[in-house]
Amino acid sequence: MDHLASPADLLEAAESYLLHLHGVLAHLPAAEASVAASAAEAADPPVYTRVSGALAGSTIGKHVRHILDHFLIILAVERPDQCASYMMRERSTDTESSVGGGQAAIMRVVETIRQKKQQQQHQEQLIQQQGEELLVAADARVFIEDTMPGNDTAAFVSSWARELWFCTHHMIHHNAIIACLMHEFGLQPPAEFAYAPSTLKAKHNTDSK
Repeated sequence: MDHLASPADLLEAAESYLLHLHGVLAHLPAAEASVAASAAEAADPPVYTRVSGALAGSTIGKHVRHILDHFLIILAVERPDQCASYMMRERSTDTESSVGGGQAAIMRVVETIRQKKQQQQHQEQLIQQQGEELLVAADARVFIEDTMPGNDTAAFVSSWARELWFCTHHMIHHNAIIACLMHEFGLQPPAEFAYAPSTLKAKHNTDSK
């Protein structure tokens, strides 16, 4: 084990991936006119809200909203033993209906993360000034509530740090689906978009040999 990840490390990683997604959305094309022979045929919907033919009901916008929902839930945890419910998610919001809405929602989450980073840095400075061993306060226990198979609701024990890292990895997997949708719609996602850090590390190690 190289080192123990601090809350600031985890927040920094989350912010980095969110800003990368924000940049990817900035390069999505606007609504495109259909090349239909008849003027009566409707224009293609914007790429952001276009429904996938391969993954029924799936759109880029819905995946962006889903990613952010999870971050908002865990970032709202303020005290030990608080319960966070991944079931409490809004659907059909502005976040999933337009690129601008999605980008604005990403930046709201990023701003929350930056505020958390400042709080963590202040807390760490206080601990160091008092001469105590630096503790990762984000390892405080939290309860996670979610829907289990069979539609039963259950809670389990985790930590704020663990759940923040889950949300980041969860985002990476949904980024991979977004990348697939981009390919389906004739677009090329960035080369390292939607890859986990361990995958990129292995690739870079292989390429350097």
